[in-house]
Amino acid sequence: MKKLLAAVAAAACALAAGLTACAQPETPGTYSVEAELSCYISAMGGIEFGKPLLERTEYTVAEDGSLSITLRLIKSSVKIFSIECFTFVDADPPETGINNKGSLKNGTIGIYGGDGSLVTEGVSYTLSEDTATNNTQEEVHYVDSITLPVEEKRQSYMLALCIDSQVMGAQFAADSYEATLTVDWDTASAAGEAE
Repeated sequence: MKKLLAAVAAAACALAAGLTACAQPETPGTYSVEAELSCYISAMGGIEFGKPLLERTEYTVAEDGSLSITLRLIKSSVKIFSIECFTFVDADPPETGINNKGSLKNGTIGIYGGDGSLVTEGVSYTLSEDTATNNTQEEVHYVDSITLPVEEKRQSYMLALCIDSQVMGAQFAADSYEATLTVDWDTASAAGEAE
């Protein structure tokens, strides 16, 4: 029966060739995928805060077909003029020392849907056992993973998150400094295959 269904699906795809690409349904599970996080601020000569923080990316297909993306994060550093800033994602930054041009509360983590609205429901994160120094010189547990629900596979997603350091921080959002996750879906492989 499975072979018959596969043959019917293949025939339907062949008939539709030239009109649309036939997407094969994915098996529920977790997959590794190449992605890049850009959290760029043009001030201070232009600094890319996001790229060095993203260690790897996975996406999960649930039994009901829904998708989520998980970002595995580390602490890193960038050089601003001659100062080395040790950077990390902060879910609970101090009230001061965070540059925020937008309307979101500092530390907000979320993903923007296709309609431009911020989604925070269903978003989860974990904190590291390790610590980093925030801009008020406190040792804090930084965010080491963020899981985001996604409506569909798109080439890029706009995110909301806060990047802090021992010097200063910034809240990234649609109406502030932009944080963009770009995903190369063609690189997907079962998690663990391409380690």
